[in-house]
Amino acid sequence: MNQKPPAQREGPPKPVTPSGFQAKIRGVSLADLIQMECLAGSKLVVRVTSGAKVGYLYFRGGSVVHAVTATGLGEAAAMEMLAWSGGTFEPADREWSKDTISTGWQNMLLRAAQIRDEKEAGSVVALHADGVDRRPRSRSDAAIVGESIELEVTPIQVAGHTLRVEDVQVYLRMSPDGTMVANHGSSQTFADSAAYAVLLCQLVGDQLGVEGFIAMECAFKANACFVVLEPSGEVVVLEPRTPADAASLREMLKL
Repeated sequence: MNQKPPAQREGPPKPVTPSGFQAKIRGVSLADLIQMECLAGSKLVVRVTSGAKVGYLYFRGGSVVHAVTATGLGEAAAMEMLAWSGGTFEPADREWSKDTISTGWQNMLLRAAQIRDEKEAGSVVALHADGVDRRPRSRSDAAIVGESIELEVTPIQVAGHTLRVEDVQVYLRMSPDGTMVANHGSSQTFADSAAYAVLLCQLVGDQLGVEGFIAMECAFKANACFVVLEPSGEVVVLEPRTPADAASLREMLKL
């Protein structure tokens, strides 16, 4: 009589390893995430957590198309999350909802930066030769009729060259983490825009296979400004006073 061999016990099921990479990056802000995912054209949902507050951002086709928090929906929810002081974010498995956001992500980030600037007005220290702290003026208030404007004589170092602060209308230096190190005639909104411009140029360079962004000139109808990425990672922004000064800066930076 043939006997069947005893049935073998099956061990616990092997865990399924998800495909692709998962990463947690320190020092990346929610604004950085929005820029990267929109430029990459990602389709995903991101859970944003800040203390007891939780929200979700929906990305598709290079845009933020939906956002939700416990108290808001659509663009209001996205702006609410951008105003949170810190937290974490990670991919989330959520059902897709009807699109509730039509505003471009660039405009949302600029609005969020403007709101943050208004809340933090007075926290930025201007650069003065006498060492006295003063509240910064916005660029629109830089030339009020009848008001005297004090000019510093402190030398500044840019791309290995020494300049005088009085030779430029706007001088801004930011540390690699985006903190203002020195400021003359600028504002937090302008600083955020400059940091965004540098990041955008680096992302475009990565897409084109061109590395080593150093400097760029932004030309406008009335004036121009120069954005320089130092080897230390600091970002310097200069707005010359005259076209002749702009020509000198252009030659100095080899643009």
